[in-house]
Amino acid sequence: MYGWDSPTETWSGPTRLGFPRRGSQRVLEALRAAPGQSWYGPLNCGAPGQPRARFFTLIHALCDSAVAMIYCNDSRTGPAEVLAVLPRELRARLRPEFAFEFVAFLRFLEALSESGALTVHDLITAGIAEAHPSDALIFSISTGLWTSDQEHVLSACVEKVAISMLEWIAER
Repeated sequence: MYGWDSPTETWSGPTRLGFPRRGSQRVLEALRAAPGQSWYGPLNCGAPGQPRARFFTLIHALCDSAVAMIYCNDSRTGPAEVLAVLPRELRARLRPEFAFEFVAFLRFLEALSESGALTVHDLITAGIAEAHPSDALIFSISTGLWTSDQEHVLSACVEKVAISMLEWIAER
């Protein structure tokens, strides 16, 4: 998992998720039951010692990956986090322009500054190139629209959604 924090323009990763991490069984079941390649719905998440929070998640399956936007409770300002997951099963089909298209989408959402976009593009490209072909990859972009004192709750939600997405997209 790689991450970009837009407010501080810092990159982290790669960080291996310790398995057996669990995705949200409710989200995975909803994704499996979705009539198309997209799903939108609420998700309550919490972290140890933190109050639970309500998020809304929009997930899209693509030909070689999946993307998600995680919104804060009733946010109308944009997503708090944007994810791209690249399951190992689809890595061989990954479009060469994936990093460019994902960063362009993030710029459209105003989740990245212009200089941040160039940096994130290069870091995603490097992360893909350096990863073993059998590795699943997760790229997480924090927009800064979630309060930093509640960051642990958002992080727990991001992990649950990302793992659910990897399971779902690998089944398709």
